[in-house]
Amino acid sequence: MRLWLEENHTKEKCCWVVTYRGKCQPEWPAIPYVEVVEEALCFGWIDSTLKRLPDGRLVQRLSPRRPKSHWTQLNMERCRNLEDRGLMTDAGRRAFESSLQASE
Repeated sequence: MRLWLEENHTKEKCCWVVTYRGKCQPEWPAIPYVEVVEEALCFGWIDSTLKRLPDGRLVQRLSPRRPKSHWTQLNMERCRNLEDRGLMTDAGRRAFESSLQASE
């Protein structure tokens, strides 16, 4: 997923990712929800719509954050943690910093 975001975060308007929540790994290839959200934040993207497919899979829609969009405290903490771990990109930093300026 990170590779896709590296190559497409400035070109695409959204993507859908097969994910799961909870402790049990599903039968199909999927990325844990928290990992999906954290990778998205690293590139200035955010999760939105979650859908269940007929076969039971969950797909999460990701898209670039809009300027001045609302940030939850949890996602702000995640960004700080991702920065400390060296995972944030310039795009993610810009999105996060603009959220801090908008809240002032």
